[in-house]
Amino acid sequence: MAGLFDIEGHLVFYRSYHFNPTNVAIHLVCIPIILLSIITILLPHDVIGLDNPYVNFGSLMAFGYGFYYILLDWTLGVPSFLFLSAYAYLVKSFYLTLDDSSILTQTQFINYAIVAHVGSWLAQFYGHGVHEKRAPALIDNLLQALVLAPFFVVYEIAFASGFKTDLQKTMNNKAGVLARDFKLKDAQKSK
Repeated sequence: MAGLFDIEGHLVFYRSYHFNPTNVAIHLVCIPIILLSIITILLPHDVIGLDNPYVNFGSLMAFGYGFYYILLDWTLGVPSFLFLSAYAYLVKSFYLTLDDSSILTQTQFINYAIVAHVGSWLAQFYGHGVHEKRAPALIDNLLQALVLAPFFVVYEIAFASGFKTDLQKTMNNKAGVLARDFKLKDAQKSK
């Protein structure tokens, strides 16, 4: 188990559950949808006692995720923080323009976010069950699945863009050993 601020350890653990290209592609699409949809769902819920519509549970979640990502790796954490904060601000601003006469109400928008959220979870379970043939990481580490998975997507984008390739190679090698060991244990159990 990686320490709270051990980004390499977290990446290795997460990668060891995600080698199949189809499963990885599903996660690259679905994980951002899961995070952004939950922020969207939480944005209308203002923090009690504060008279500021932009301070709400959704914006606090975006800020918290972004701040943690900065602590893990500021080079990718700062852009992640800025993106999440801007997303929360823009969606809350959109909510403030809606009223009952709008084509789309806030409730309808939230309902779409709920459908996207649930659908993305189901797609990921499909990816693990059918393509990866391994239980998802959330079975072994809830922090990984709920908090670090979005940052893993940021790393995948950075790797695809040619950044941090040394870390990618290290991560893939160490994760490959973990995945191999898992398959060996699984094969021994089935005998």
